[in-house]
Amino acid sequence: MTTAHLLEAQFAQRNDLLVAQACETMHAAYAKSWITHRDGNVSVRDARGDGFWISQSGVVKARLQPAQMLHVGAAQIAQGLTPAGASGEYGLHLRLQAMQRAGDGAVLHLHPTYIVAAMVAGFDLHELSEAFPEVTRYTRVGRNVAALPATSEELAVACAEAFDPQFGLTPHIVGLDRHGVVAIGRSPWDAFEHVERLEHVCQMVLASGVTTGVSVLARAAAAQAA
Repeated sequence: MTTAHLLEAQFAQRNDLLVAQACETMHAAYAKSWITHRDGNVSVRDARGDGFWISQSGVVKARLQPAQMLHVGAAQIAQGLTPAGASGEYGLHLRLQAMQRAGDGAVLHLHPTYIVAAMVAGFDLHELSEAFPEVTRYTRVGRNVAALPATSEELAVACAEAFDPQFGLTPHIVGLDRHGVVAIGRSPWDAFEHVERLEHVCQMVLASGVTTGVSVLARAAAAQAA
């Protein structure tokens, strides 16, 4: 086997693994009640660098299969047209995939119950997370994205801006007010962990009955660490 054939086989194996993981994370999200049957979307970058794979629109994500992941090649992306059958949030994934750093390649959009509830209650997820070292040690939480229409260009632009802050490091996850979250990672499971971590602390905060003072807790924790 030539070097070229060996590389191609490795790329194909990597793509198969990422696409399979993308499907698995959607199954897991449904099991956790973070989405209903057809909600959410996921994309993974092609290991060859030829665009990315994205979940198709309208399919049952609770039973998402690799064959229902659509490949969008670099040539298609260059044409600037939305591929037929792609997720309604294709524009969001297109922008975030273009921004991905070396080593990253997964974009995951879900609707976790407690994260959305925390935003509805008025919490800024960035401030909320600062009070919890189990989040901040592994996950950078960005500022909330304002409530904007799903699948809109406005949402895609605002989400991309949230992942590209003027100051500081790129977040791993940002909340979309009244909508859900978007997380990025090296793999779909890596992105899934960021969602799970933030969902857990949002559940604890809401269960506590606290409605204000999260930023005060965060400042106190920061002062103690200084």
